[in-house]
Amino acid sequence: MAQPSVFLWALDTRNLWPEASNTKDLPKYAHRALALLSPDEQAAVLKYYFVKDAKLSLASALLKRLAISRHCRVPWRSATAVRDARTKPVFLLPSGEEPLLFNVTHQAGVAVLFGAYLPPAGVAIGTDIVCPGERRDRDVKHVQTQGWPSFIGMHAEVLCPLEVRRMRGLPFSTQQPAKLLDYFYANWCLREAYVKMTGDALLAPWLHDLEMRYFSPPGEAPPEGADKSLEVWFKGEKLTDVDVKLDWALGNEYMISTVVRRGEGGQGLEVPEPEVLDLEETLDKRDYNW
Repeated sequence: MAQPSVFLWALDTRNLWPEASNTKDLPKYAHRALALLSPDEQAAVLKYYFVKDAKLSLASALLKRLAISRHCRVPWRSATAVRDARTKPVFLLPSGEEPLLFNVTHQAGVAVLFGAYLPPAGVAIGTDIVCPGERRDRDVKHVQTQGWPSFIGMHAEVLCPLEVRRMRGLPFSTQQPAKLLDYFYANWCLREAYVKMTGDALLAPWLHDLEMRYFSPPGEAPPEGADKSLEVWFKGEKLTDVDVKLDWALGNEYMISTVVRRGEGGQGLEVPEPEVLDLEETLDKRDYNW
């Protein structure tokens, strides 16, 4: 049996096409990249008002086509994702088989694609990216002026009550708002990746039943002790068929979380470290002729 190919790609768009100050400039300055997309995909990119959002849409579309073409060995023009019943992008062979799982996320100029080619039957994957620096100043101001409990309370509707209680009781001073916030960002990133793995949205009715226990920012031991490690609980029971990772990426500017629900027989995936792609180099290595 062929071993699954697992990959985690990050594409930083912040310095791409710097001459494009508006979305309408992209057809001129990002012509090569746009030309690799279908007319519908191009229209989806160019509908964004802000150029930073259009760049992320363009990067996400390119990553999906690259993953499908490279791993499923189909011509670039045929490497098209479709939407499943939950509107999640998927790639299906004419036979109806789904040889490639992938999940895309983006924030603050960086697009991420988590993929698995020929995964074990029953496996599901999800990923999320969070940029603490994008909102840290605003959040620090809220914590300093209105308090940490107030900040957590603003988000309590989409968190587990036990997570809310734990974060309100973290043993860190409000004089360390950045440290407190890193716990919140870590929790948010983990939960988003799990929700995306299921194919549901943040309005899923079971959000209060999902708990990330002993979570901490990447590389830190939770305050409960170094012998504790991240656990996922659902409706009061610890899940033993889900593997979760949380790493720093791009010089510790971003947190990236991956979630893998193991398949039949308990088979999971070995998730690599994020690979930061160079767009031009990557596209030059494309093969049109699969």
